[in-house]
Amino acid sequence: MRILNRSAAAMLLLCGLATVFADSLVMDTLKVYDNLNPGQFTQRGELLLNDPVQYNPVAIQNAPIPDTDANSKTSDPSMYTVLLRSQNTDSQFALSLPRCRLNGEQAPKETFVVHLSQDGSLLHVDYSAGKSENCDKSQTPVDSPAFSTSVVVKRRVQGPAPELAMAASIDMNTGKEKEPEPQKSFLAKYWYYIVPIVLMLMLSGEEPQKEGNTRR
Repeated sequence: MRILNRSAAAMLLLCGLATVFADSLVMDTLKVYDNLNPGQFTQRGELLLNDPVQYNPVAIQNAPIPDTDANSKTSDPSMYTVLLRSQNTDSQFALSLPRCRLNGEQAPKETFVVHLSQDGSLLHVDYSAGKSENCDKSQTPVDSPAFSTSVVVKRRVQGPAPELAMAASIDMNTGKEKEPEPQKSFLAKYWYYIVPIVLMLMLSGEEPQKEGNTRR
């Protein structure tokens, strides 16, 4: 019984640690709204900023966006707008493109490009959907397209440090670059330290000899 109790306790501990670790991976959740019906934003999915970043569509697309003036800011009926709202910070990203790019597409491809900093915090999100050539064709819009969604993550990295060359020394008289000075030897650099030390050693060696001679 003790062995079973210890095993059960260990399993519970591991499950708890796994839950904490999994929760720590989720940095933020971006609720995805769009104005597929012009003049109204409804939620159609969630962008989970975890490892890996993924998009999950909602089952019922009937949740209107709360407390925002996005309708007035994106009132152009010719533009399709995706609005992302952060669950942690309540900040928003409005991503718009011509609505005609979705014409004739039952399952238009869309891509979210998530830009993250080195520590994993969200910087910006880019968005693309449909095809530009759809705007040149006489195709009718699709009422409820089933988007084929992909997510790309780009993390900012520290670039290599530049190798800076030493500034050239210019001769003020000729305007030409000076020749580099030849490298000095050790004695040429530090002779003014070495000579006094040598003299002190020589003088200190002569004084004991004089004292010995006087005693004799």
